[in-house]
Amino acid sequence: MSTGDLKLESNLQQRALAYWQEKRGARPMPSRKDIEPTEIPDLLANVVLVDVTQDPLDFRYRLIGTAIVERIAFDYTGKHFTELAHQQPGSQVWETALRICRERAPVISDIPYVGPDEWVRGYRDLYLPLSDDGETVNMIMGIVEFQAP
Repeated sequence: MSTGDLKLESNLQQRALAYWQEKRGARPMPSRKDIEPTEIPDLLANVVLVDVTQDPLDFRYRLIGTAIVERIAFDYTGKHFTELAHQQPGSQVWETALRICRERAPVISDIPYVGPDEWVRGYRDLYLPLSDDGETVNMIMGIVEFQAP
């Protein structure tokens, strides 16, 4: 899999992608157990972990970094996308998660910001698939960075 077509605009995203690639080795994707938080302390405030559930398909926020919670003023930890009106099937957030599961590859996403911080115009995310069996995406690791005007 080539990740050379990803347009990474920040050192944080470049570091996250390099770490993910190191952890996956020759496999299509690393697993959650391959990710060691003590190895990436500079990323943690901007990390989001999302569980992928099947039958029915849904996505659940397992962890949301402190920098993300501060900007959006909500902590969605434990919430399913289907519980959040702006993240239900058909939304850009839902479609991005589906794409990651289908392609089983890193994805860059530019999603308009909806929140209380007037100094944020959007956010640019790097999403990285994780898999326990090496085939099916069962978790998504995201690096969220907010863009100022």
